[in-house]
Amino acid sequence: MTRILPVLTSLLCLASLSSGLAETPASLQDGIYSEAQAQRGSEAYSARCASCHAVDLRGASNAPGLLGVGFMFLWEGRSVGELYNKMRTEMPSEQPGSLPPQSYADILGLILQVNGFPAGEQELRADADWLDNVLISPAP
Repeated sequence: MTRILPVLTSLLCLASLSSGLAETPASLQDGIYSEAQAQRGSEAYSARCASCHAVDLRGASNAPGLLGVGFMFLWEGRSVGELYNKMRTEMPSEQPGSLPPQSYADILGLILQVNGFPAGEQELRADADWLDNVLISPAP
């Protein structure tokens, strides 16, 4: 019995690692947010973000744009987790961190949608560690 316990523990650890790897998306082209989530994100964005980043997400003098070439210039090659963390810790600028974590994920879903990344079946997780595995890059 004492020899079986370490073997079982090792097998459980390997199973846990392999299941975590299977859940890691390869890219933004895999659809890491849902249409419904982007819709919720649109509502939250209108209420909490549009006053600085503009209704059309093009930005203003006091805030960068969140779509197109300007967005890709700032974020290409960086992780979705880094963007999520920036949003969660610095936005909205007058009350950083004041939204629920899922609202930040919903808004991020909207940002991905307006930048042409495809939606999928699953919702974007409010999990920076998971999102760190996804790089922001244009479609191949």
